[in-house]
Amino acid sequence: MQTLKRVIEASNTRLLEKLNPEFVKQMLRVLKLKISQQATKSALQNLIQICILGRNKSKIVEANTIFELVELELEKPEKSISELIFNLLAHLCSCAEGRAEFLRHAGSIAMVAKRILRVSPATDDQAVCILSFISKNAATKEVLLEMLRVGAVTKLCMVIQADCPTYLKQKARGVLRLHSNLWSDSPCIAVYLLTRYQR
Repeated sequence: MQTLKRVIEASNTRLLEKLNPEFVKQMLRVLKLKISQQATKSALQNLIQICILGRNKSKIVEANTIFELVELELEKPEKSISELIFNLLAHLCSCAEGRAEFLRHAGSIAMVAKRILRVSPATDDQAVCILSFISKNAATKEVLLEMLRVGAVTKLCMVIQADCPTYLKQKARGVLRLHSNLWSDSPCIAVYLLTRYQR
């Protein structure tokens, strides 16, 4: 897996754009088998590396990768693996089909909410990014109420109060502002309203 990672890093972009879907399936197989921490990391790094090229994002989504990523994160892996999982999820949720697959997993929003402020600043950044993609582009009433019910709205309010970078607080505020009318009955929104004009 590490050798394959080096090959991908050195490969021609045009070649990587034409990867066979079987490649994605094999990376997913490595994630499922949990051969070792290093193999898992390499598989995730390989998927992140190819994700932004050509139709690879669609191939990764179509392989049911998002479901497996959520399941893997629910097992609370080590910090470096969580960071890679959230990095890949953020990439995949930037497209409509990725967001649709993300929302098909019953525990996806709850998992993201639970991990905010518990893993690392890098994970917080990607988690807020995921919630931002969802709230801006897939915000049905059902999804927004789910965000409230599983604590995602509360966590966004906590990000504003926590010792987080200013840009991340602004990103969290942006999500809260989008749907504050629907979420206004939540006790945590009172905290958000008190801090919304802070720099």
